[in-house]
Amino acid sequence: MRNKSAILSVILFLSIFILLTSCGEQKAKWAGTIEEEDGITIVRNPKIPIYSEEVFQLEEDLAITSPEDDELMFQNLTTLVVDESENIYVTDTKAGHILVFNKNGDFVRTIGKRGQGPGEMMYPLDLVMLTQKELMVNDLGQAKLHFFTLEGEYLKQMTTSKYPAFRRPKSDAAGNIVVSHAIMDKPVKIFLKKIDSELNPLCEIASCVAITQPPVLDYFEILRTTSFVWNVLSTDEIIWGNFKKYEIFVCDPDGNCLRKIVKEDEGVPITKEEEKKLIKNMYGDNPVPPSITLKFPDRYPPFIHFTCDEEGRILVYTYEKTEDDERNYYDVFDSEGKLMLRTTFKFWPQVWKNSMMYCVEEDEDGFEVIKRYRVNWAI
Repeated sequence: MRNKSAILSVILFLSIFILLTSCGEQKAKWAGTIEEEDGITIVRNPKIPIYSEEVFQLEEDLAITSPEDDELMFQNLTTLVVDESENIYVTDTKAGHILVFNKNGDFVRTIGKRGQGPGEMMYPLDLVMLTQKELMVNDLGQAKLHFFTLEGEYLKQMTTSKYPAFRRPKSDAAGNIVVSHAIMDKPVKIFLKKIDSELNPLCEIASCVAITQPPVLDYFEILRTTSFVWNVLSTDEIIWGNFKKYEIFVCDPDGNCLRKIVKEDEGVPITKEEEKKLIKNMYGDNPVPPSITLKFPDRYPPFIHFTCDEEGRILVYTYEKTEDDERNYYDVFDSEGKLMLRTTFKFWPQVWKNSMMYCVEEDEDGFEVIKRYRVNWAI
């Protein structure tokens, strides 16, 4: 009798296990398509991802708050990079320097200072680590690039004058740079290019005519100072898209398109009330200059920016928000371009390294904090 009960229990357990496994496999089934067009792989995604948000979790591992020293106090942290020893480097645009912390969160040093002399910066916005040996700072205040060793030694500076509107440089493993710039002609043209560390052109990835021309200006174009969104994968492949469609292009290091990732997307409508808020965000309490006419599309662009993790996943920051309006949705694609899941963050993930994610976020009082999270995938 006991043996029969035991056998029935095992059979019941296996039946439930098989049922749950079957359900899990059904939930994990991707409903998109993959096809070839002119030698390019086209990955078409539905709105519904493969997994739920539960397969991805972040666990806080480190929090660095502002030093009490007035000269080191966080004022406006922007770009963050991490070296092989897990030291953290972050630009402070208002303070005009780079802050360096070790992997335990202890302050190590500052690099550079505000000014216009050698090694001095006016508005250090973008920070790039070149081949894990040098730091390159894009100084919008002087239209220059400043180069430092990781220890803070000043090396050189270069003007970006031949690349007007030099914006958001991203580096590959060889120290080459993917960057957007403009040619201020009639019409204005915007380019996405790959250049070497001496600013010599290597290849043109994409180009377009500015969506609108002065004095009529597209709000999102002047907000981003470009028509493109891009990043560089750990494989040195380049991903990019523009503001017109939910299409992500994956190119080889020479700029040749390998794959196009498409997602069904209706876009988020822009109301007149939201237009007023966007104008206030740009001009504060001042009115729009009478010489300018701002143009708004009917809907928000499909994405704001891309971030990429070590496994080749692409996280796409969208304008779609949660019901409480506090978080934006990220679409997460796997290395093949399949939509894995949708998740939300209150912050912008900047660096993914050694199964950790680094970012700058605000605490409950609105003060900036550098955070490191342990990344846990259940798949």
